[in-house]
Amino acid sequence: MVESKKKCRQYSIDYLKFGFIPSSDNHLPMCLLCNKVLCDDAMKPSKLEDHLRRCHPDKTVDSMFTLTSKRDNVGLRVSYKISLLIAKSGKSHTIGDQLILPAIEEVLKTILHKPAYDVLKRIPLSHNTVQRRIDEMSYDVESFLYNYLQTTHFPIQLYESTLPGNEALLLAYVSFVMDQETHKELLFPRTLTTDTKGKSIFNVLRDYFMEKAIPLSNIISAAADGAPAMFGRYQRNCQDDDASAYVQHLNVLHTDFETRFEDVLTVEIQQWIINPYSDIEETDVILQEKLTRISTNEELKVQFRKKYQQFWLQRDLPVSYPALWTIARKFLIAFPSSYLMERGFSTFAN
Repeated sequence: MVESKKKCRQYSIDYLKFGFIPSSDNHLPMCLLCNKVLCDDAMKPSKLEDHLRRCHPDKTVDSMFTLTSKRDNVGLRVSYKISLLIAKSGKSHTIGDQLILPAIEEVLKTILHKPAYDVLKRIPLSHNTVQRRIDEMSYDVESFLYNYLQTTHFPIQLYESTLPGNEALLLAYVSFVMDQETHKELLFPRTLTTDTKGKSIFNVLRDYFMEKAIPLSNIISAAADGAPAMFGRYQRNCQDDDASAYVQHLNVLHTDFETRFEDVLTVEIQQWIINPYSDIEETDVILQEKLTRISTNEELKVQFRKKYQQFWLQRDLPVSYPALWTIARKFLIAFPSSYLMERGFSTFAN
């Protein structure tokens, strides 16, 4: 009598719906939940389903993959957030692998007493990954920024300087109000291919605004650095050792400052911007009426107790008092210094 051969079953991809994957050595079914490898005889859909029902009654295949997906999504979000911090710091993109991941590992092992491998493997922070994350986020930020600037008014700050490679670079920053907060963001860096004259700078700005469909009329004020041209104009006069020549030079320089910064020296900040609840007599009848309405609004007065900036940045106030907001916003979103420009050029130079 011929002895029948024992049938050897092969793993099927359909077994994945029962929570089983092929084992690494002999392709027998291995449970994803308990890592138990079943024998060849158990490689039947009914027996695989029976194992899932008996050993893991509170689990389903959908819940297993949902949990894995959630963990991967958390690691992905952390990777993006850390990449954003690296971009803001201006540090090399290799700092993710070289410093941040080792620091996280040390915290997990020393303070939390947990193995770090499973956590770190879900946070990709290689040089190329960080670069890719930053590129993706910067594209989204730029797209959102110029779309928002198409619908709001803002001041702009322009700054031109020369990089170590003798390359003339123009930076543009904008300040605007969004979600009851003031924001200052880099609008663009552009290389000046011709010269650094005012006309060339304006052409670069105009071309960018036309490309992004941002109306030039949305600019309520502009600040530009004119120091290089100004000091270059008087450089020759400073070579004289005669003290009177220096005095004359300083007088001319003082006059030039008064002319160049006349708008800053003559600016007048209305007292009602700092304290709309003080006793103020406004010559404009319409503004006086609006200020009177504000002074009798007890709900707004509660908000004023924080800071005058937060008071004017309330969501409904520009709608309720547009005339007052038009005046106040110029001071709230103005550029008080050139710090952002200097930090931007320092990042580009490095």
